[in-house]
Amino acid sequence: MNKITKVTVRNLFGIFNHQIPINIKDHITIIHGPNGIGKTVILTMINSLFNRKYSIFYRIPFASFEIEFEDGTRLNLKKELAGSSRERPQRRESYNLVLEYYNSSSKSCAYTIKPFSREKIAFPMSIIEREIPGLERIGPTSWLFAQTDEILSIEDVIDRFQDDLPILRRETEPEPDWFAEILGSLSVHFIEAQRLLTLAKTRRIREYPFDFPMVPAVKKYSEDLVKLIQAKLSDYANLSQSLDRSFPLRLVTATAGRYSDNEELRDELEKLEQEITRLEEAGVLDKGQSDLGQLLKINFDPDKIQVLSVYINDVKQKLKVLNDLANKIDLLLKIINARFLYKKMTISKKDGFSFTGSNDKEIPLENLSSGEQHELVLFYELLFKVDQNSLVLLDEPELSLHIVWQQQFLSDLEEITKLSGFDILLATHSPQVIYDRWDLTVELMGPEDVSTCK
Repeated sequence: MNKITKVTVRNLFGIFNHQIPINIKDHITIIHGPNGIGKTVILTMINSLFNRKYSIFYRIPFASFEIEFEDGTRLNLKKELAGSSRERPQRRESYNLVLEYYNSSSKSCAYTIKPFSREKIAFPMSIIEREIPGLERIGPTSWLFAQTDEILSIEDVIDRFQDDLPILRRETEPEPDWFAEILGSLSVHFIEAQRLLTLAKTRRIREYPFDFPMVPAVKKYSEDLVKLIQAKLSDYANLSQSLDRSFPLRLVTATAGRYSDNEELRDELEKLEQEITRLEEAGVLDKGQSDLGQLLKINFDPDKIQVLSVYINDVKQKLKVLNDLANKIDLLLKIINARFLYKKMTISKKDGFSFTGSNDKEIPLENLSSGEQHELVLFYELLFKVDQNSLVLLDEPELSLHIVWQQQFLSDLEEITKLSGFDILLATHSPQVIYDRWDLTVELMGPEDVSTCK
């Protein structure tokens, strides 16, 4: 994987020049600065480039946007006037996006992305609702965008969502192999400031046929976790069937992996019993199904030791299928139960998240406070929805959080990065989130704050 080592944007909003070195060693980079200086916009630009959402770059004023990689290569994005440079640019169609790639020997390649022309808008309006979740048609050429409560015209929709409308075809050259390879070398995951609501997958039939309702993210993620557990249990069952079919043959032919005596056998049985208990506590396995503990006080003859040796090795293989998921659940339970006062979180393969109060009564997920929902959603997304070796872009993790929770945030984040193996670039206004880790920070400043003296 080719990691990002530096992000540079020049003349952002016609004012700011920002350079952000990425802290690969510690896996966490924090950008901070006053409102309006471009923190969220920079995260949006990184996400848009790696997820091919180019329309955002037409709406943001900037001169150049550059990504440097660990292997010394660079990717530079800039705007160029389309046609004669003497034409005064009145519309976004006056610009092309030009991507320039420089390898370690400074040789360059270029790729030009042309905008979609508004003059060619001619397609059934129903396609918009079908292809863009969250838009509800409220007039002949107007839509309500559920995430922001904005009313958008057809021009606004095309400007903002053209990358999500396959019917629109830019007048541009095919994407070159070198660019596809760069984008494919790194997965970028953006966790935005609005994270309490998410789109339901099931369409609800109303006056216009393609309405995607918003649902609380805690309920959606609880359902997702049930599906994750069930999928892993399906893998577990398939492996179990395979091992059971070959058990007799492996029993009579096994020469390796046999335990030498009863003491070694009991050590392995005890470890297995502890692992099964851990998986039960994580909600991955049903409780009380293991009887391995009953074998700990028995002395076995050599033939039975051989049988149990094969059996134990089979169980270890089966449990390994569940191990990664259980590790993530363990960490989620540890973080949430250490933070939420007077509530206890449990997880089951049937119900996903469950909460009980100090009186042992169940607490519905939607009754959690906004701060509790923010924490649960954020940590769930980091643990379960981000691929290993990704770059995570995280905006304002401090939202709705008590100061003590803000101060604990980075230590929890470090545990997650160690387990899941990704890098994080986060933007914050909160010195409490930074707490005692100013060594991880990059301050974004205005031109009046940058000294010209060396």
